[in-house]
Amino acid sequence: MKKLQKTSLLVCVTILVLFGSAGIVVYWPALSTILAMAVNSATETTQTGADPFSYDPPVPSYVKDLHPKYTIQAELHTSDAKIAGKMTVEFDNPKTKDLRLYVYDYLWNRMTVKSIRYKDKPLTFERDTSMVTMANPFGSEVRGAISIEFENPVPRRGTRYGVKDDIWTLTTWYPMLGAQNQQGKWYDPPLRIDYGDPFVYHYADYDVSFISPQGYNWVSSWGRGVSSPLDGSRQQVRYQGNKLLNFALVGSPLYHVETVKLGPNLSVDIASVDKGNIERIKTIAQSVFPTYADWYGELPYPHVSIAETSTGTTYAMEYANLAIFKRDMHQRNLIDHWLPHEIAHLWWYNSVATLESSHGWLDEGLVESSVSLYLQNRYGNQSASALLDEYARDGQHLRERYPAGKLEKPLQHFATEEEFHWTWYSRGALLFDNLRRQIGDDAYKRFLHRVQQNYHGSVIGAEHLDQALGQTLRGEAVYFRTYTQTLNTTAFGPVQFEPYVTTIINGMSYYSAIPARVTNQTAYIPLREIGERMGLTVEWSKEKQMIKVKGNGREVYLKEGDPLVVVDGKKLDLGKPVLSVKERTMVPMAFFRQAVGFDTEYDAQERTVKIVTRKATGKAEE
Repeated sequence: MKKLQKTSLLVCVTILVLFGSAGIVVYWPALSTILAMAVNSATETTQTGADPFSYDPPVPSYVKDLHPKYTIQAELHTSDAKIAGKMTVEFDNPKTKDLRLYVYDYLWNRMTVKSIRYKDKPLTFERDTSMVTMANPFGSEVRGAISIEFENPVPRRGTRYGVKDDIWTLTTWYPMLGAQNQQGKWYDPPLRIDYGDPFVYHYADYDVSFISPQGYNWVSSWGRGVSSPLDGSRQQVRYQGNKLLNFALVGSPLYHVETVKLGPNLSVDIASVDKGNIERIKTIAQSVFPTYADWYGELPYPHVSIAETSTGTTYAMEYANLAIFKRDMHQRNLIDHWLPHEIAHLWWYNSVATLESSHGWLDEGLVESSVSLYLQNRYGNQSASALLDEYARDGQHLRERYPAGKLEKPLQHFATEEEFHWTWYSRGALLFDNLRRQIGDDAYKRFLHRVQQNYHGSVIGAEHLDQALGQTLRGEAVYFRTYTQTLNTTAFGPVQFEPYVTTIINGMSYYSAIPARVTNQTAYIPLREIGERMGLTVEWSKEKQMIKVKGNGREVYLKEGDPLVVVDGKKLDLGKPVLSVKERTMVPMAFFRQAVGFDTEYDAQERTVKIVTRKATGKAEE
């Protein structure tokens, strides 16, 4: 290189360093953020490694997520008691021949779907009891939108959707996108019955503009919204909320509304026609929200509401981020049970949902057991125990009068409302309390936190709970799948549990895709993954119709379900059979010692299997 070239290169490098240094100074805030993200990512990886058996992907939601977004413009005409609205729902193409909307109205008070359009072209549709069906116009589009015009009369009575004493309870007031299972099949919405709303919902984002007369105070599934005056003595409130199960409002010109902060990221709107009642409601809320946040984790929504409706209305009910109860509950202090019950639904029904018609035991059982947690925290163990004793008496009545029933019984199949309450509420609460007593409060709390973390925005059932329980206990757990299917005469027993064990190969921990575990007091190891890690070859022998393992100077044949293996032509009894777990061959730990010739050691207290590879010095153990 010539001297001039060297000089030019040096000048260029110097300029680059100077400008690079200046760039670092100028852009340091952004760079520091990126570095922090990298550190956090590394920290998360480290934390994941500290809990190696929690990596299983969550069990899929019962409802396939089409990522719907609703944009709704609606007006409440109080003189006519009706809602007139236009809405657009945008969602992923379900790739089915038809599209479906759910209309959750009363048979005696029908919502009218006036028109449905796609790209300004009218769609032909059919309406049956609770569903609107039309041909899917999306074609090959990944995502599309349909526009709907509707009109819904508001019953002038104290129903779940209705108006009484100028308090407007607007729950299932607009058409909703249908829900599919993970196989892409549409659910058929079950009919409403007197003591439940067995509806199938789809989590969605909402942009709602709602017009009503001026002076109306509203609480909703997403706070107070942003209000603006309109002509004609009207007002418009706009709400923008994410990942909501549905969107409901309760409002009145008589309402007083107070907003309280009950956590760093949570505001609670409390509505009543009586300011004194607001103070009583607030006292309960200030006790119950921290209690549930401790047991379940912080509620993953910024706004929730509590609405007190008039006397003679529906007892109490839950909708997305909205707990509703009637004023009568102040009598006999019923509010001290049913308001904590409905608030617990903000976690169990709302943040994590169920197929209410068949799995209602999950949310109702959990929220009833939640009431005992509230009572214990506020009043002490005696108050909580009295409620659990009441559940136990209900369970005894259930066994005597409805012995052939079970928890996982469809809502429409209960013979009486009494059977329904004793089953989903009381027996459901006892199912969760039995688990709490078995595993202890700390593990039970971690389990419930994990359910919320894994399944926020999902529709879940027994298998989802069992997976979260297994991850909490570090093993394979079966509890809910068993006892939701047994008859009412069956007492709740222990968790069926196979603890996972850590495999240490030549001093290094290794976590296989299917973890090693203890089954029938025997440590079982995944054959192929662990074996190949130690230099063995594992393949299928077509000739012998057996699994062939070769390595460490030995040739071994084995088959699933058999404790006998063949080592260098001689039979060897391992004492325990070879198993298949999740389509993986699992061998008892003795296989590696007796058949292959490695050193093995099992520490039951630490749940570890140690395997040291060494050259075989002789024949397999007899």
